[in-house]
Amino acid sequence: MTETLDSVERALEALRIFGADRREIGVTELAQLLGCSTSSAQRTIHTLAKLQFLRRDEHRPVYRLGIGVLHLARAWQSTASLASITRPAIERLAEETGLTASFAVADHAHMRAVVAVDGSEGPHRDYPIAGELFPAHVGAISKAYYAYLPRAMREHFTSQRPLARYTSLTSMNPEALEVEFAAIREHGYCVTQGEYDEQVSALAVPVQLSNDPLGSVTVSRRGALDVTDQLIAQTRATAQAIGRLLGRRG
Repeated sequence: MTETLDSVERALEALRIFGADRREIGVTELAQLLGCSTSSAQRTIHTLAKLQFLRRDEHRPVYRLGIGVLHLARAWQSTASLASITRPAIERLAEETGLTASFAVADHAHMRAVVAVDGSEGPHRDYPIAGELFPAHVGAISKAYYAYLPRAMREHFTSQRPLARYTSLTSMNPEALEVEFAAIREHGYCVTQGEYDEQVSALAVPVQLSNDPLGSVTVSRRGALDVTDQLIAQTRATAQAIGRLLGRRG
């Protein structure tokens, strides 16, 4: 796992090297800038090129940014638009419940928090939730969405890749996760406590467009969460409102 994380860090640092003063780079130069071996730099470049984040020059052994970066930029712009569109609904939910309310959308094997607003209880994190990535197998914010994907698609994110443990309550058993997903579909919401952050509890409801999952609306707090019928109804109403709003705009 450590080697995998090191590889991811190298790949991200490699992309950050590019800018107005550096439009291309070779393997040897990348190794020097990253402080790694030439073979590691070669593997990093090969992986990024395979995923189209880099492209090789046709005539020289150097690489430039590829179309994969453009896709990320477009996704970022889309996320910013979603934040402005959905923020009023999330602000109302935070005001009504006093809890931290958020809206998140899928980002491959994670959920990305598009917008998050703290209620009267104040923040339960020392850093902003908006922009944070939540793994597919951990926490209400993710499970409320992934439970509604077709099983084959869901298993691509929960069964066919290593699952990280974040706390002692993190489930890494794909079969146990499938049981949880079935219960979420039955009830229409997900409640978790201490799976991603030991101190945080959350309730999440899926946001759907034409019966297809789009994301999730979540209310969360530090400590135990009193999951009442009223809280479920408020969260569900916000999720449905966002679904209708985005459906009309779509």
